[in-house]
Amino acid sequence: MSALVDNRRAKLSEYLPWIARDYLTDQGPSTAIIIVLIALFEAQMFRMGTGTRLATMPQDVAARLLRGLAGILAFLGTFFATNGIVSNDRKQGYYRFLFAKPVSPPSYYALVFGMYGAGLLVVVLALLCVWAVIVRPMFPIELFGAVAVLYLAYGGIGFLLSAAWRFDWMSLVTALLVARLCWSVWGNATGPAHWLLYLLPPVHRADNVVDIVMRSAGTPVPWNLIAWLGGYGLLCFVLGMVVIRKRPLGTS
Repeated sequence: MSALVDNRRAKLSEYLPWIARDYLTDQGPSTAIIIVLIALFEAQMFRMGTGTRLATMPQDVAARLLRGLAGILAFLGTFFATNGIVSNDRKQGYYRFLFAKPVSPPSYYALVFGMYGAGLLVVVLALLCVWAVIVRPMFPIELFGAVAVLYLAYGGIGFLLSAAWRFDWMSLVTALLVARLCWSVWGNATGPAHWLLYLLPPVHRADNVVDIVMRSAGTPVPWNLIAWLGGYGLLCFVLGMVVIRKRPLGTS
């Protein structure tokens, strides 16, 4: 039994370079290009409004712009990373080739999820380097933490939906929009309606997590919100793993 487990681990490790290549040639560049375009648009609007060159942008303005981009980066980066992460292999029939070797499907997709999350952090680092050249050097470690938490929060939901059916990207966007709307309408309600909200993802608190980026000295870190968002996403990820284990990948 131990020899079989070791063999499966060895086979699984063979997928690592291919998973990394797929992300760095597809989802990663797509994320980076869109974020750069959004940042250039925002920076150009600032330049037109003030007549100030990007290289002389005030520190506080640059910090606000970077904090605003962090939320967009986390959402788009996660959306690209988890879109079709399981469902594409099922729809296209790729699972037949992926699992021709003795590899556990749940372990494989857990590896893909983790590698894509690491790839997103590499994209964050690359974008910060570009920011340092064009605007000013700013390397807030909190940015990596915020993106990682939101990747787990959004990505866990996307992973579950992709494992469950083929319309994962539409259902992910719908679920997040419905959750935000419900929290905004019934967030201060009392009675059963309020408690039922806790079945929905707490996406209305994502902005509070993003606020840790470029936060002022002495501002406390919202660990309870981080645990809430991350825990919800982790639970969805685990449920997605259960779905992969129980539902045959050949099911459309």
